[in-house]
Amino acid sequence: MPFDQSLINDVLKHCDIVDIISRYIDVIQKGREYVALCPFHDDNNPSMQISKSKQIFKCFVCGTGGNAIKFVELYEHISFFQAMQKVAYLSGYDDPRLKEKVVAKAKNPQIESLENCINDLTTYYQYGLNTNEGQDALNYLNNRGIDEKFRKKFLIGYSFKDGVNTCKYLLSKGHSYRSMELIGIASGNNNIYSDLNQGRIIFPICDENGQVIGFSSRRYLQDDASPKYINSPETMLFHKSNVLYNFNNAKNDAKKYGYVYVVEGFMDVFALEKINITSVVALMGTAFTSQHLNMLRSLGVEIRFCLDGDEAGQMGQMRIINLLKNNDVNCRFVKKKNFGKDCDEILSNHGEETLRLYLKDLLTRSDFIIDYYENTSQLSTIKDRENLIKHFLPILLNCKSSLQFDDYILKLAKVSRFNADSIRKMVNQARLEKEYDPDKIVSNFHPEKRLLRKFNLAEKEILFYMLKDVNAIEFYETRIESFYNDMYRRIADYILDYYHQNNSISVSNLLSSIEIKQDKNNEELIKTITNISFEPNHQETVDNDYLETILNTINEEKNKLYRKKTLEKMLKDKSPEDKARILTDWNKKIQKD
Repeated sequence: MPFDQSLINDVLKHCDIVDIISRYIDVIQKGREYVALCPFHDDNNPSMQISKSKQIFKCFVCGTGGNAIKFVELYEHISFFQAMQKVAYLSGYDDPRLKEKVVAKAKNPQIESLENCINDLTTYYQYGLNTNEGQDALNYLNNRGIDEKFRKKFLIGYSFKDGVNTCKYLLSKGHSYRSMELIGIASGNNNIYSDLNQGRIIFPICDENGQVIGFSSRRYLQDDASPKYINSPETMLFHKSNVLYNFNNAKNDAKKYGYVYVVEGFMDVFALEKINITSVVALMGTAFTSQHLNMLRSLGVEIRFCLDGDEAGQMGQMRIINLLKNNDVNCRFVKKKNFGKDCDEILSNHGEETLRLYLKDLLTRSDFIIDYYENTSQLSTIKDRENLIKHFLPILLNCKSSLQFDDYILKLAKVSRFNADSIRKMVNQARLEKEYDPDKIVSNFHPEKRLLRKFNLAEKEILFYMLKDVNAIEFYETRIESFYNDMYRRIADYILDYYHQNNSISVSNLLSSIEIKQDKNNEELIKTITNISFEPNHQETVDNDYLETILNTINEEKNKLYRKKTLEKMLKDKSPEDKARILTDWNKKIQKD
């Protein structure tokens, strides 16, 4: 059934978020609000705040937030509708609509047809592995320790050498050559179609629900000069940027054990499975993307990155660190060792215990960065060494332990080859600057960022009041109409939509209305809304005069931004003399204005 917003509103109206969350974890009252240890990351100090007045929660470390339904959904790893039923039950609220079953969303007929085709092909590949022709491939897998239990779990198969017959088999099952092309396994020449994976071992790739969406095929004969691995191309089913090998199997175990390992390829997944570590996924040779990060963050567990120990693998982990830089992610990195190149080789060459010790030797992001530079020759210039110190400056300023601070100083001195006392002096100088903020330092070199920051702050101020006051919503609709910041504009649109349907505003209900619309940016929208809702230092009540003052600030910053971009266009490709003349005339004009 489609989700009924009025039912969601009724369930949330009859529940108390503090009571609901208290059923699962210990909640402590702190003034008018409540705090708790966040269950969605490894929390030692209460970092989750619960607002009884707004009926929402927010963790200020991992970023997780939402209403009572969202908490139960995440904590119990159940669907939105099941979580709503559970919240209603815990609140003593009953409604006939809660007993209706959710009807699965209808699939695109073409997608369903392609899934049927790829499912039949997977079964055919599995059959091929158990034939006389597949015996050599089967022996190869057995020699690599991939036994029948592994083969069944991971749907491993073999593609017959006669790829034409594979396509004929699919035809006999009612599939078209066009479907074979669209799932990326067949190509035709003079109307003769053949399997691109012919004569190779097949490793199916599944989506998070276990549906096969593509394949990785591997050569196994020594005299085979073809590529070692051939992966499916991008198709309507398979998009490598948002696929992690074994995610469908690992997601439940990850929640059970509290962590998930990220490795290079499926042979590394098998290596960890052999030592009974089942919460593991693989990148399969692709770069780590923001979509991968969102998939892993949804598990609410520690992410343990374990890419190859060679320089390329470690550089890959450094790129991941850059991606994580602006995200609150609970993660650690396996320390580089001089064993084999990857987990599979470590297991083969050094044994199970060595691999276990390797996987347990974990570093924080900061320690991994130091370890990386200590073991590579990346700091070749003074500029590189200075950038390393600048990167660590905020970390040093926020060190709560003097022992940890001294440890970082000594490590940085060793790696950067700067004197430890010089680094301490720089940190002390930064401490003396009460307004020290790395972002402000960067913005000094980028005036446009300063303008945008003030602009965003003013828009966010309006948005804060829109989340609690219908007068602010009406002010936005009549006086502003649209925000410059894309995320704020989208949230404002959701607020307007909710307001027009309900003639009121409730942050808790708004969050559910966004979630059931299945916006691809749900997580970011909910995170932003809960962040803004919990911001301190805002007026309790707001009138139109105050909103008008904020609007004037928005318009002033918008004009400054416009003038700056206009000036940049005027100066582009001009001689030094012309630039000097233009700047003189421009400054005179600004002074007049």
